[in-house]
Amino acid sequence: ASGAVADPVDVDPGTYNIDVAAAAAAVTPRTRAIMPVHMAGLPADMDALGKLAADTGVSIVQDAAHAQGARWQGKRVGELGSVAVFSFQNGKLMTAGEGGAVLFPDSGLHEAAFLRHSCGRPRTDRHYRHEVAGTNMRLNEFSAAVLRAQLRRLPAQTELRDKRWALLSRLLGAIDGVVPQSGDARADQNTHYMAMFRI
Repeated sequence: ASGAVADPVDVDPGTYNIDVAAAAAAVTPRTRAIMPVHMAGLPADMDALGKLAADTGVSIVQDAAHAQGARWQGKRVGELGSVAVFSFQNGKLMTAGEGGAVLFPDSGLHEAAFLRHSCGRPRTDRHYRHEVAGTNMRLNEFSAAVLRAQLRRLPAQTELRDKRWALLSRLLGAIDGVVPQSGDARADQNTHYMAMFRI
């Protein structure tokens, strides 16, 4: 009910991530945010997106649903100075069955989101004082414990997916007309959430 309107832009034909030039061309005075997807775990060009955000005042909201453990120039995708949204849905790299997490670059945004996800109540409230309209989107303790255990094995799983991706892209990429998703040298860690090829 925010009245927001999505304006999709094209993707880079090699990485399948957002085409930053197309995103820049689509920015208008009404644009409030750009939402790049780190497609299949390959971080989007966060340098160019950061510059676009600085030049236009538009916020970046990263869709990092495929990117638990991904890194861009030594930083994890959740550390890149903009909001990052992760999914723990049953098919993701780390799963709690459902749910997700949102990381914020500053405490003001975090507190505003906390109010909305915690029934509109501030963290210190013990008397059911609802400051804003909100809902219960709190992750339960069991799901958090399941996720915490998965954090320990995420590096080994990512390494295994790297090896499998290298083999699969080499074998399938040798077939005429089959083109593996290209990478970006600035992406220190691609999580290879899925293997993507253009045919």
